[in-house]
Amino acid sequence: MPSIRTTTHERALLADLNHAVHGLRAPFACGGTLVPEQPVTLCFPDKTQIPVLRAKDPIEQERLLRPLVERCRAAPFGIGRKTRYDRTIRDARQIKAEGGAFSVLHFDPAAAGILEQIRRELVPQVPDALTAELYNLNVYAAGGHFVPHKDTPRGSDMLGTLVVCLPSQFSNGAFVLKHHGVFQTYDWGRAIQQQAEPTRIHWTAFFGDVDHQIERVWSGLRVTLTYLIRRSTNTGSEAVPDREALNTLVREKLRLLLDDRRFLPKGGTLAFPCSHLYHQDARFQRKPRPFSRQTVSALKGRDHTVAAAALAEGLAVTLFPYMIETCADETWQLEHFPTPGEQAALGEQMDWMDLEKALAIQSRLEDVKDSEVVWVDPPPHFNWPPTMYPEIAEGRTGATDPDLPAIMHLHGCEYSATGYFGNEGSYTDLYIYGALHVAIPPYGEGARAVTTTTPSHVSSAIPRRHKKNRPTVPPTPTSMTRKRNG
Repeated sequence: MPSIRTTTHERALLADLNHAVHGLRAPFACGGTLVPEQPVTLCFPDKTQIPVLRAKDPIEQERLLRPLVERCRAAPFGIGRKTRYDRTIRDARQIKAEGGAFSVLHFDPAAAGILEQIRRELVPQVPDALTAELYNLNVYAAGGHFVPHKDTPRGSDMLGTLVVCLPSQFSNGAFVLKHHGVFQTYDWGRAIQQQAEPTRIHWTAFFGDVDHQIERVWSGLRVTLTYLIRRSTNTGSEAVPDREALNTLVREKLRLLLDDRRFLPKGGTLAFPCSHLYHQDARFQRKPRPFSRQTVSALKGRDHTVAAAALAEGLAVTLFPYMIETCADETWQLEHFPTPGEQAALGEQMDWMDLEKALAIQSRLEDVKDSEVVWVDPPPHFNWPPTMYPEIAEGRTGATDPDLPAIMHLHGCEYSATGYFGNEGSYTDLYIYGALHVAIPPYGEGARAVTTTTPSHVSSAIPRRHKKNRPTVPPTPTSMTRKRNG
């Protein structure tokens, strides 16, 4: 591949753009609480109804909910395509909702306004309402836990997961989410113990590729409902401006690059590693094409903000998939996201040569310096070590990981699309790394066209462009304040 060498001046401009991108507010989770008019009740086909409300202490809670626990089965976890049971990895019981195994009375995420809040917080660019599909009920008793994992993707329209914690007494068992080094912890056991209303429930929603874990429960019963959050498959709806699209800083930094005659004067491609992983959306399973105002809403969080800013400046933006093999730390740029047929050819034990035969490889990324694109951030790579505990990642003396057995399961010498395991094995879907490629035209062409010059009496290093090439930048609201997530 041809080598792209940047000058000191170009690197300074890229650093400013990089800082602007990393300064964007892009929550990966949101949460809340509500008090239903009546206790949330679990209903079963045999007409049994079990209300879940707070008991006076964890011991009494276990007694009251014994009929529910007796209906549960051991909960599995997934490694690649296999579904396994190992209490050192996941110690829990569950009831899957499929086939009408149970239903929920006195609670509906849509009617409660939770789905609309999730849409506003996580995907405000999506104009269509989200839906929630009841997936399962999980019960963690004393000793129960689940080590760090991602939720197994279920269908191309799956956006993420909604977890609803019912008001059952338990201690410890915090729900911890982590994304790009940012932690968010929900200590629902403590909240339930201290709340005034015995029926109050708590919830959180997060993107499916976000790492999360359940810390060990000390006593009582941690009872949660899990819903799959799905987005509309209507691709004809145009994305609406979101709160970050109103943030002009990224656009300003992009415009400085475009207006500078010394920045990639012959044109080129800027590459932004995606903040999120993506799975098998059918739109990604063909040769990548530039986003439109309609299709860009498929992106999440900061990825959408960056792409929307580039589109607003008249630039073409394309999502390219990257595959990483975790043992050898090899990275490839793919021609497209793996199709179902290509996924079927992926075995569990595969070396890099077998992977290259099975997938549509466009190029192999051995060194960022040899890339044909200019990376605004380092390209996707395997981020060893896989742990939720920063002190271990930093190599501090004496630091031990309480979930070390799980780490051995995570990264054995076998093929893994992303180095993750989930709540179940998956035969059809997997997460893929990605990068946004932004096409930069040569200076003086396209979005960099110069149709008028600055008058000689005006001291300016930035040439003027024709008005039709300069989009109107909406004012940034200054009076709006929001609670920061993460």
